[in-house]
Amino acid sequence: MSVLKFKFMHNIENKIYFIPSIYAISAALVSIFVIFIEHQYSSSLVNVLPSFFFTSYDLSKTILSTIAGSLFAMITVSFSMIMVVLTMYSSQFSPRTMQDFLKNKVTLKVLGVFLAGFIYSMLTLLFLNDSLQGSGESIIFSAMIGVIVAIVCLGYFVYFIHHAANSVQVNLLIESLKEEVIEIVDKTEARNNSNDQIRNDPPDDLKEMLDREFCELHPEQSGYIQVIYDLELTKLADEYDIIIRAEKMIGDYITENTIVFKFWQLNEEAEKFSEEKLKEIKDEIRGNLVISNERSKKNDIEFGLLKLTEVALRAISPGINDPNTAIFCINQLGWVLSRIAVANLENTYYYNEKDELCFILEDISFWDLLYKTFYQLTHYGKQDVSVAGSIIDALIIIAEGSPQDIKDQVWKFSHYVLGGFDKNVLEQEDKKFLNHKIYRLAKETGHKEEREKYFQVENFKIN
Repeated sequence: MSVLKFKFMHNIENKIYFIPSIYAISAALVSIFVIFIEHQYSSSLVNVLPSFFFTSYDLSKTILSTIAGSLFAMITVSFSMIMVVLTMYSSQFSPRTMQDFLKNKVTLKVLGVFLAGFIYSMLTLLFLNDSLQGSGESIIFSAMIGVIVAIVCLGYFVYFIHHAANSVQVNLLIESLKEEVIEIVDKTEARNNSNDQIRNDPPDDLKEMLDREFCELHPEQSGYIQVIYDLELTKLADEYDIIIRAEKMIGDYITENTIVFKFWQLNEEAEKFSEEKLKEIKDEIRGNLVISNERSKKNDIEFGLLKLTEVALRAISPGINDPNTAIFCINQLGWVLSRIAVANLENTYYYNEKDELCFILEDISFWDLLYKTFYQLTHYGKQDVSVAGSIIDALIIIAEGSPQDIKDQVWKFSHYVLGGFDKNVLEQEDKKFLNHKIYRLAKETGHKEEREKYFQVENFKIN
């Protein structure tokens, strides 16, 4: 039941209309409440509230009509502004970053507030007390609530303009994308460290345990893996006395022919599962997997790095030609990878209370993450000295404070970066520029004496 609840909430929260719908429903309920109070207790309210809270029927109708028309115009302008920003995101930054603005809480809240104000005004206008028409009595207070709602909407409109203006600033976008990945890393690391059943060390006899007959599990639909409910799968494996291993990771694209999970019976001497039991187990395992037609930014570290990489690639493309933005983006990539390097997220093993292995979820290795982050930048920036230099700077950032095995991987990867660089475009000063950076990296990674990888430059000395 808890898994169904989690999946339902995950699917709902990913819908653009979720937050605006909450605001719209809340506005309808407030409108009904105000109308009820006004019809039942208006005479009592006149004696309690100040006189400026009340207006006549004609004035109330004018106020609410004006507010409804103005808010509809605000909604139209806001929608047009959103389309302009999304077009810019797609053409200037990356199509993958569009959902960062469209599903941003500020954007959705602003639309929700405008819808709420419009719905309140229309419903209140619909149920105004017609018997007061032309009487001149000032006993209607719903218009005053409408004025307050209009002022709140106006404030949100100004805030939305500020938000949209900031959203198209590439440096702020890059910073936001960086924080998004760091948040996922911090959340995953904190959860792993706080749960004694989640460890990075496999049992000594893991190979023997898995070198047996196993069952394969295929998904019922194709798409990207958005969520794997690992703790629920651990409980499931403990219940059926099996070991489950995820063959794919969050963010992978799978089809109906893909093997997503394998599972083994923990007790080798136990009676094999019947066909009905196997079907039951497979259905329950599939229930702990969320698949969608697009990648989700919520738990996908690799997807966050991909978006940062695409922003840098667009910046160095001939059509945009903005190397300084690419350099800033590459530096942020270095900072994110340096955080991932010390988080130790590569292999995760889940144990039950009896200290038996139940579930295996192997994440992408740091080397693969390093390669996938920089290989396209290395290819498309192979004739740009500033790009090569910034990648080396990013590798220095990663090496700083990382364990020695990460330093060794970074040093090895620097050979790949420089090996793919077009050395024919380098002048003497370019070689000196890169040599200084390579030396700093060699010193940071403990490979100071490996000078054969440096560019040969006349009269160039490094102490």
